[in-house]
Amino acid sequence: MAHSGEDMAAFYDAWVGREEEIVAQLTAALSTRQRDALVPLVDAAMDHVASYYEHKSRLADRDVVAALDPRWLNPLERTFLWAWGWKPALVFRFVDGQGVRSHQLRRALEDLRAATEAAEKEVEREVAAVQESLAGPRVLAALRRQHPLNGEADEAVAAVGRSLRVLLAAGDTLRERTVRGVVGVLVPEQAGAFVAAMLRFHLGVRRAGRVWSSGHGGRRAP
Repeated sequence: MAHSGEDMAAFYDAWVGREEEIVAQLTAALSTRQRDALVPLVDAAMDHVASYYEHKSRLADRDVVAALDPRWLNPLERTFLWAWGWKPALVFRFVDGQGVRSHQLRRALEDLRAATEAAEKEVEREVAAVQESLAGPRVLAALRRQHPLNGEADEAVAAVGRSLRVLLAAGDTLRERTVRGVVGVLVPEQAGAFVAAMLRFHLGVRRAGRVWSSGHGGRRAP
């Protein structure tokens, strides 16, 4: 369904534009030490992140193949894909340098990191199992038949698609939960700086990917 991907691409362009506004607002509030402004801005950033996963989930409900093949991302953005999105533990890199001195906060962050990495491994195991099932006897037998019986091949592949839909949701849930978990541990100034650094990194990757694509003879990346 081409229109599904096109709708997601249009949404993503507008979403990135809003992300740029949020980063500018966070940067201004941090530079002028507007503590009262940081909490609602961080909340807005979390809602912004959630809106992406909500829109992506609706796309997957309509067309799981389009959701599993994120053409709305440019080639450089796609190099960061893990289970059809960025790797959750990546966010801990943006905590460094935020001045987390409290032993209690550091311990909470380490516990969250350990839990996130364990959850990542579980998702990886489940993704591998589903991928292997594509080469399983039932699917291969259906695909190899010259005339599959009563849509047998379609149903076998559709069963794998349903499993991938569940794993896509699991990966996105883990991503959002990890970001919210980090924000929940940090004090407002640290949370604002963390979110700004994370979003700024994404915008930088997107910008660099577009420049890289246009400079290598291809059409301009999305």
